[in-house]
Amino acid sequence: MNKGEVAGRIAARAAELKLKQSDIAARLGIPKTTMSRIWKGENLPDSAILFPLSDLLGRSPRWLLYGGEEFSPELPNEEWLSLPVYNFARISRDGKGEPSGEMPLRRDWLERKLSNAGNLWLTEMPNDLLDDVAGEGETIICSDVATDASELADGRVYVLLLDGQPVIRRVSFEPDSILLSTSSTRLPPIRMPRANNGGSIHPVARVRGALLLIPL
Repeated sequence: MNKGEVAGRIAARAAELKLKQSDIAARLGIPKTTMSRIWKGENLPDSAILFPLSDLLGRSPRWLLYGGEEFSPELPNEEWLSLPVYNFARISRDGKGEPSGEMPLRRDWLERKLSNAGNLWLTEMPNDLLDDVAGEGETIICSDVATDASELADGRVYVLLLDGQPVIRRVSFEPDSILLSTSSTRLPPIRMPRANNGGSIHPVARVRGALLLIPL
């Protein structure tokens, strides 16, 4: 994924639709400076921008990011899976809310990378506290899990509700506690007693992988 090529596809499609970058910023409700950095190839659109931008330009998120042959998720295609995208901030005990969009990904790629491509969905990484998994704004691949903390697996990364707030933490076990940690030295790990299965920990999903930008 090349930022300059992504910017070129966005600009070319906008020209076809006679849209200026200021028009796009206004329609998406984002600052002009944010759109300018995307337009110039300085930044990639994060998931909060990518999917509304995809709808506005009438092109799939995959095409905007990777180019190639356009694919419409409405068309049945056994080679592709359209994964729902959820706003991380809206995850609560009532669920994930309505999807903000969909992203088509190759089924064989998902199965090769994750073994099981069922029950998957996408959201954005909310911060850089687990930058060994993904950076802030990058898209992560999740799968729903049981809401019982006793089902958590040692060493895995999860989306959790902690005191009602969605967080992403790596889970590990100690003899008498469950340890919730990040890769940041700024934030000490949280220890929760194992006696009542983690108390206020409510698992939502396991983080299975990430769609990462690798600069070339």
